[in-house]
Amino acid sequence: MPEPQITNRNSRSKYPMRIIQFIFIFCLAVVAISSCYYDVEEELYPVRGGCDTTNVTLSAKVKPILQTYCYACHSNTTAGSQGAGINIETYGSLKAQVDNGKLLKSIKHDPSASAMPKGSSALIPACNITVIEKWIAKGALNN
Repeated sequence: MPEPQITNRNSRSKYPMRIIQFIFIFCLAVVAISSCYYDVEEELYPVRGGCDTTNVTLSAKVKPILQTYCYACHSNTTAGSQGAGINIETYGSLKAQVDNGKLLKSIKHDPSASAMPKGSSALIPACNITVIEKWIAKGALNN
């Protein structure tokens, strides 16, 4: 009578255990590699980190810039005493300065115009100048 073969249980379970180990190590490697990915916020959210020139209107974007940088000297109450008589608080007077090119030349410190803001060697931030340029390019509308 033939002798029954005795199989070692450990040798049979060796292969499934290696497969499980391989899958575990593979998944761990995938997680480790994908966790090294770095998102650049400026690329993901360009408006937040950049200059927002969408929906440029006089009331929403341009007036706040002018209020911050220009109205101290060029408003209804100060234009006569500090702003050389140039009032840009009303649309009509602002549009006149836009049409003759002096507004943009002044805020860009063009040599053919008086650099504004007066007493400051620094330009108005580039983004704000871009917003004003965009508004002018759209026709400098009273909106």
